[in-house]
Amino acid sequence: MGIVNLITLIIIGVALTFTGGLLITNALEYIGGRSRIGESFIGAIISPILTSMPELIVFAVALYLGGESGQDIGIGTVMGEPFMVSTIVFPFLFLFVIIGKLLGVRDDMVLEVNKELIIPYILFTALYPTILLPAIISSIIVKYIVASLLILTYLIYVRVMYSFQGLTIEDYEEPYLSLIISINGRKLALAFTQAALALVILIVGSRLMVYAINEASILLSINALSLTIVIVPLATILPESIIAVIWVLRNRDTMAVAALVGEKVLYSTIYPALGLLLTHWRLTLGALLSVAVVEAISVIIIYHIVRRRLTLDVAVLGLIGYASYIILVFHLA
Repeated sequence: MGIVNLITLIIIGVALTFTGGLLITNALEYIGGRSRIGESFIGAIISPILTSMPELIVFAVALYLGGESGQDIGIGTVMGEPFMVSTIVFPFLFLFVIIGKLLGVRDDMVLEVNKELIIPYILFTALYPTILLPAIISSIIVKYIVASLLILTYLIYVRVMYSFQGLTIEDYEEPYLSLIISINGRKLALAFTQAALALVILIVGSRLMVYAINEASILLSINALSLTIVIVPLATILPESIIAVIWVLRNRDTMAVAALVGEKVLYSTIYPALGLLLTHWRLTLGALLSVAVVEAISVIIIYHIVRRRLTLDVAVLGLIGYASYIILVFHLA
């Protein structure tokens, strides 16, 4: 396939991904507004569950078909997501904060968030290191105990976030699908249909973009390290990142940051629990280092959420954390 065709595929992938992101944010805002569900709950619970579906499918297929290597892929999926969200996503998000400021759709370059987000961030920061315990203590009983506690904790977290949902969405638009399909009194059902359709478009668009970039990198003889650094973040964080970007450009900062922390909580409770129950759960030095980087950045973000303002230094720290990890891992390899 020629480079022109690959560039065309990348453009189509970007267009599909942004379209899916627009459709799903519009649907979630409408569902939240009509149901009187708060911004924090929509962002921290509902959005992450939807956007993590592609990774759940990859995780399940890897375990079912992959044998020993499939288990390693599944564990890598669980460990990689919080790392990418903590490091790569915030620089990406603040890039669009700056773009939004330059375009005049934002008043400042600060993400202003509700105090309710302190709950998931403290929970994530406290829980995430526990995924190391079964790898350190070789006991199947410890694995099952930790897995059970993680699942129970997530259920309690959902209940707590429902109790402290934050502000409800007042200024929401009708589902975009209602412009094409007119169903009197059924717009809420139409919004759910739109969300499901948007998820499919997001998955197709992001996978198409990753495939095209991968093929272009091979065609242009880009080295394996560069390929890994570019492709892996795109493949794992693109859908949730696009959704967060759209909310940032709409000045819904709490929903944008909640979507990211909600993803991290999901990947520090439910997914590790599945990994503990279904895999050998043997971790490498690289996995241990990723946990350390994630924890360090999360503590700093908690400080900013207490102040209810995330500033550009969060993006800088994310880039430093990612670069430091890459250097350390390849130096120790």
